[in-house]
Amino acid sequence: MKNHEAFVFDTKERKFKPKKISVENGLFSAVSDISATTCRSYIVPGLIDVHTHGRCGYDIMEASAEKLSMMSLEYAKVGTTALFPTVMTAPTEKIKSAIDNIMRSDVRGARFLGVHVEGPYISEKKPGCHNVCDIRMPDRAEITELINMTAPKKAHFTVAPEKCPEGLIAELSKSATIGVGHTAANFCEAMRAVGNGAVSFTHTFNAMTGISHREPGTAGAALYSDAYAEFIADGIHVSPEVIAIAYRAKQAHKDKFVLITDSLPPAGLPDGRYEMNGIGFNLIGKSAKRDDGTIVGSVIDMLTALKNLSKFADITFEEALICATKAPAEMVGIYDSVGSIDIGKYADFLI
Repeated sequence: MKNHEAFVFDTKERKFKPKKISVENGLFSAVSDISATTCRSYIVPGLIDVHTHGRCGYDIMEASAEKLSMMSLEYAKVGTTALFPTVMTAPTEKIKSAIDNIMRSDVRGARFLGVHVEGPYISEKKPGCHNVCDIRMPDRAEITELINMTAPKKAHFTVAPEKCPEGLIAELSKSATIGVGHTAANFCEAMRAVGNGAVSFTHTFNAMTGISHREPGTAGAALYSDAYAEFIADGIHVSPEVIAIAYRAKQAHKDKFVLITDSLPPAGLPDGRYEMNGIGFNLIGKSAKRDDGTIVGSVIDMLTALKNLSKFADITFEEALICATKAPAEMVGIYDSVGSIDIGKYADFLI
């Protein structure tokens, strides 16, 4: 594509501007200002999901490399052009097998630019839907092997900091990004993790200690710190009012509010009985729950999450767009290649 003229989202100025863009070899080769007279469309950066377990029937823990390639098309259809397929708490060999399939997949749609390892190094007190029997203490050798398996892609880990031996987060943060989640940590423990190199909080408010007026908890640390904080904006995991409160709180640290889906394999499919990583659950409407009432994950897509955030927090589409492009890309260290429409980056965009 050469010399396409449109109103293009300018990430630095946070507004649409008339521009001419060209693409060569899959990269933006030119981006220049023009007059608005010939523009007939709007172009935004492709959306980025750094926390997702699958969609349209594809389970990231179970799918072959070939099926993962097909799954990547389903993400692209709903506006997600880059993602971190997310593996979850399981025996070591199953986690390795899932990562191996991710690395071998020949994606046809959304790019797999890294792997999110959510568990097993989490707290049995805040497991969410994860299988408690597979939760275990962090093992340096095992984690190092998983990081090496993801290379040259990025690795992002969700851990419970109170389970981590002294110095482990600082050590891991040299070769991966670390998120705090599924944790019973108090405010001080969570803040200490950020001080030691953790960059984010995983699905903030869900599966972590909440805020009280005397103990801010992990959720309080997510809002108070300068770390990135993930949010599921489906109106179920976190109420719309709390999403609005959280967005305003994170504005103290610019561009640290990160939209995710935490989507399940049946995202995009009808209601029914489904399974993920051996965990059975019911999908009714937009709510996916185990038989005991535990929320399993969401069936939202990033474009819907983006629109919801704009509505819930009463912010412009342009402001919300940052939370689905620049912020997640910066969080996991891929903003040099995606997240905005700039020369030299992958030409991932939505019209």
